Amino acid sequence: MTETNDIQTLKDWLNKHKDNTIIIEKKELDDTDIVHFTLSDIDERNEDNEIDDYLESALLLRGEGVTQNADGEEVQVPRDTYEIITHDLRIDEISDSRVQLNTERAAYTLTTK
Repeated sequence: MTETNDIQTLKDWLNKHKDNTIIIEKKELDDTDIVHFTLSDIDERNEDNEIDDYLESALLLRGEGVTQNADGEEVQVPRDTYEIITHDLRIDEISDSRVQLNTERAAYTLTTK
């Protein structure tokens, strides 16, 4: 599949799971973040963004989410948005309840709860 096809496939998977909680595990360098996110909508930001030239293309997951900080306390996701940068996005595995994907920066596993 091409990057564009993988982005559309991911959008379709996310749309199928709207109003559900998705567990997002993101591995970047030596850091792993886990977010429990109740998805309400999906937007897309293109690289040719008129407002901020430095922003990369991304899928913007809208909803409510929490993650744990270094002290183990639950913290709300800022602005009720979770971003998945889509530059070099590649889906490695997909099923009804799980998606594994990689981008230039990170590896993600999304699982429905």
